[in-house]
Amino acid sequence: MKKKKGIGLRYAAWGWWHALRHERNMRIHAGAAAAAVAVGAYARLDRDEWLWVALSIAVVWSAECVNTAMERVVDLVVGTEREPLAKAAKDTAAAAVLILAAFSLVVAGTVLVPAVFARLVE
Repeated sequence: MKKKKGIGLRYAAWGWWHALRHERNMRIHAGAAAAAVAVGAYARLDRDEWLWVALSIAVVWSAECVNTAMERVVDLVVGTEREPLAKAAKDTAAAAVLILAAFSLVVAGTVLVPAVFARLVE
């Protein structure tokens, strides 16, 4: 059977869109990413600085997508029962997002803040 080209990309795009529509935290991360891009454009970041900002956005969005997938699978398996291992799995996946969001704040503090101040004193 011949596979259709591009179908995986469509599924991936649907998954990202699903997370954006249904996960409040993904919308928060999207807003933060839009703000970081706007601030970066204002500050006229150089290529290396843009790479740090883009990496921060990519890792947080990726972690949030994995966290969402983990939550859905755990809910599918456990249902409405309160299971300590299910809670631990969900909490650990959420912790990964938190760690990477903190990394993004470090990037903002070391890349965006100095660049904005430099632009303001021009």
